Amino acid sequence: MSVRSARDLRSLFAGALLALAGAAMAAAAPMEKSLLTSDGTLYVVQAGTAADLGVAGPSIAPSDFIIEWSAKRQDGSQQIGIIPGTANRNAKRDLDLAYDEGSGALVLLWSEHFSYLNQIHLAILRSGSWETVALAPNLGLTRAFHPKMHLSHHAVRYEVEGGAQVSATRSLLSIIFWEEASSAQARYAPIFLDEDLDEQELKVYDLPTLLPAGGAVAVAPRVAPGAYMFPSLQSEGVSGAVLASFADLGRQKQYVVKIAFPESLGRPGHDNLTWQRRRIPVVGVLGSGPLVDSLPDMMDMTLETVIGVGYKPTHYWKDRDVVRYIRFDGRAWAAARSIGLDEQMSYERAVRLIEEMARRN
Repeated sequence: MSVRSARDLRSLFAGALLALAGAAMAAAAPMEKSLLTSDGTLYVVQAGTAADLGVAGPSIAPSDFIIEWSAKRQDGSQQIGIIPGTANRNAKRDLDLAYDEGSGALVLLWSEHFSYLNQIHLAILRSGSWETVALAPNLGLTRAFHPKMHLSHHAVRYEVEGGAQVSATRSLLSIIFWEEASSAQARYAPIFLDEDLDEQELKVYDLPTLLPAGGAVAVAPRVAPGAYMFPSLQSEGVSGAVLASFADLGRQKQYVVKIAFPESLGRPGHDNLTWQRRRIPVVGVLGSGPLVDSLPDMMDMTLETVIGVGYKPTHYWKDRDVVRYIRFDGRAWAAARSIGLDEQMSYERAVRLIEEMARRN
């Protein structure tokens, strides 16, 4: 590695450590997420120390961080427990929940913070049992930031005995996050919920390498972390494809890409290359532009993105008593604007208005 590259990476990690300062303080407070499924079951997950959550056990210290889950069904029955493998000294953050009715899978996403690195974890509840997996990081001391997941469904065809074609719907869980290690980039992991969770086969892709003439290059950022550390996902439409918005620091550009997967899978089997490629993403660039140069450091804020007409992204974030937003018009980023929050204008209403504006224009 060149002296310049090493200096660039040190600059990146310095920015990352500043961003983590606020995160470390927030990690001390318990976090909670809840979700209601179509059959009326209420799931609740909480992350915090065992002492904070009132959990005790022979193998759990009061200072251990855990994730506790509970389910309350329509018949009044309840279930409660600890997500396997989460009772340790590592703080848990970024909780997110999703439920896929087709496969009956409840999905929990979180980031786990060690002393010098952090990693994205996933747990799936099916038929009363939890499966857990950690998304493989790049080499080096890695730090993963701002994970998001998105559930979508797409139609596929495959061949059965006798050569007949069968149609099916696949449930795709897409995960995107920002990672800083030997290089700094957005990363993407596709998980198909109609298949068993296999840690050996679960792939995590560096998004810049999936672009034409792709390659991940770590450079000293010329903009605030808010311009690049918040990649996003949303549906492309009824096809089941996914749109991703992310920054490429090597090219100093913001990209919007379409992520799709093969529709014709051939006959299932290890001797069929078409079947073996069913989980490999097909990525196409829909738009690109410069990175935003007018965003705050975002140390204690979260930036969200909505992709509108013409695949133009709009960023928005809450800043005290206002919601600020900035929109790409196809050539440049417009000036940041804001909506004030008061008794008549809630945060949820402001976000709805911004997203509706972004999708119309």
